[in-house]
Amino acid sequence: MKKFIIIPIILISMLTALGAKVSISTVSHQLVIKKDKSGKNVKRWEKTTKVTPGTIIRYTNSIKNSGSSKAEDLVIINAIPKHMQYIKGSAKCKSRCTVSYSVNGGKSYASAKKLYVKGKQAKASQYTHIRWVVAKLSGGKKDTVEYRAKLN
Repeated sequence: MKKFIIIPIILISMLTALGAKVSISTVSHQLVIKKDKSGKNVKRWEKTTKVTPGTIIRYTNSIKNSGSSKAEDLVIINAIPKHMQYIKGSAKCKSRCTVSYSVNGGKSYASAKKLYVKGKQAKASQYTHIRWVVAKLSGGKKDTVEYRAKLN
């Protein structure tokens, strides 16, 4: 059975006031189902190093503004790794943000309802990138954005 190491590609850009200092870190976790002492299946997320086909991965981007001023319009872009299929509706933000998707390698973005491939509405499996725009992040604050994907 093949095993893959998952390394997401991340890009962040921002319009910030003088004094804002934004950093980002990313972790991935795989969904693991194990039996507890009573024999019931228990789902939990464990840090990902190697995964096998069919595994669901949660990618979490943690954003921190260690500066004194607020940062605005933070743009976080994740390329969906090859051999991974985005899970529809799984892109989320902890705070207020907008989410859009690309089906053309990150050249353009739109909401899921406005994405088309060859004249038909795009399927989640056709997404190549996800973009979050976080409206603001005050000095000294943290935020997160995340999505899930399945290894084909």
